[in-house]
Amino acid sequence: MKKTFVFLFAIAFSLLSNAQNISFEQYFIDEGALRMDVFQCGTSDSSHYVFERFIIEPYFGGSKVNLIDPFNFGTNRVKVIDAQTNTLIYSRGYNTLFREWQTTEEARSMERCYEESVSVPLPRNEAYVILELRNFDGEFEEVFSRLYDPDEIFNSTEQRYVFPVYDVMVNGSPESKVDIVILPEGYTADEMPQFQQDCQNLVDVFAQNEPFYSHINDFNFRAVLAPSEESGIDIPASHIWVRTILNAHFYTFYIDRYCTTRNFFSVKDVAANAPYDQIYILVNSSEYGGGGFYNFYSMSTAGNMSSSSVIVHEFGHAFAGLGDEYEEPDNPLGLLYNLNVEPWEPNLTTLVDFESKWADLVAPETPIPTPNYSQYNNAVGAFEGGGYLTHGMYRPQRNCMMRNYAPFCAVCTRTIEAVIEAHSDVLVSVESEHLLPEPSLRVCPNPATDYIDVFTSEEEGQAAIIDLNGKTVLSAQLDNKVNRIAISGLQRGVYVLRANGEARKFVKQ
Repeated sequence: MKKTFVFLFAIAFSLLSNAQNISFEQYFIDEGALRMDVFQCGTSDSSHYVFERFIIEPYFGGSKVNLIDPFNFGTNRVKVIDAQTNTLIYSRGYNTLFREWQTTEEARSMERCYEESVSVPLPRNEAYVILELRNFDGEFEEVFSRLYDPDEIFNSTEQRYVFPVYDVMVNGSPESKVDIVILPEGYTADEMPQFQQDCQNLVDVFAQNEPFYSHINDFNFRAVLAPSEESGIDIPASHIWVRTILNAHFYTFYIDRYCTTRNFFSVKDVAANAPYDQIYILVNSSEYGGGGFYNFYSMSTAGNMSSSSVIVHEFGHAFAGLGDEYEEPDNPLGLLYNLNVEPWEPNLTTLVDFESKWADLVAPETPIPTPNYSQYNNAVGAFEGGGYLTHGMYRPQRNCMMRNYAPFCAVCTRTIEAVIEAHSDVLVSVESEHLLPEPSLRVCPNPATDYIDVFTSEEEGQAAIIDLNGKTVLSAQLDNKVNRIAISGLQRGVYVLRANGEARKFVKQ
């Protein structure tokens, strides 16, 4: 079975010829994970990061062979760079609630801070953890970096929450499976038996829906038995507020069914009790609702008649980066799409570069764009309407789980199977167009206080640090590919470092 969908993945994305060659043993410690907590603060058109802490967690649930992200999905990305050699040793894409908040009316009039946290394998040596944001043209830009020093005394190993873990279904070791940790929201201690039953129901949902049914043995499901003080969930419009462990609520961005939490540090604290690739939050409520963010978390209510469909739909977002395929003209998330470039979601296209999406699955007789007629009910094509937009965005088939809770379409199915494979101990190939060269000039950390490390592709050169008035305030000779420059004497502010014909901005705190 694995050979089959690896082959399909190769056809689907083409040019998969570059195997990953990062040695886990060389760069990472075998057990544990490094978690970096930050706040992302800003408004609709600007943001910045504030570092909170590094935490050494007890488990890393990911593959130890597929360390470089093969998919290029997500609005955000975390990278780990070995500080001695400027080698990229880990990367993963993800989404955040903050990015969605930036599209709201509120973000145009005020600033907010959202909790953000990334977990990566635990580096053996000094390494930079770098955060990137995808710009409107679809390219990732480095916006924040922090040096992890294994000898720093304030790298915490404290677990804020320690709870029992219930093995719902375990099929193998974490590095070879997709590990889902299920967290309870709004279940009291007396309701833990109900939570365990709801966890079993969730696994049953996966086992009843393709392509998960065919690959159910590639998954592990573990549940953290973390009780809340009170039962239920916040429903602001009904003035219902309850004390729960994750502080989730309906009416996110004033959308009644949108159920999320901004307390992401608490989510990570509870999840740390088990190895995981994905976090699924089950809410003790009979209301309809949920939410899902790529490689961040999934959330849905456990007691609604539509819960089964919501569970699978939201997991499609969180696990495989699948976009919503329906139209919703009033949804501000449509503002995130630039119709002049291909969206990163694998099941959406603007037809700007359709060959890079699913053109290989389209029969020769199927027109592109594809008319929304019943004669094409079972055809793969490009049907207009998706990503909340009525015009300019296209989806693969007329019906799909990501549109109207129908079974996953062929493109979504193929993507899910490819992501399952990337979580295994089988080495997958990285799409050649995703093997973008690392910057030939990099400045870390950013923001900086006492020094900056300047990484270059050349062993010699001259560096100039220039203020916003265009004045050179510091010059330095570059003798190696990794150079440390003291900047403690600079005033606080934004600077530009120029070297070897290139320039990079950094902030001096």
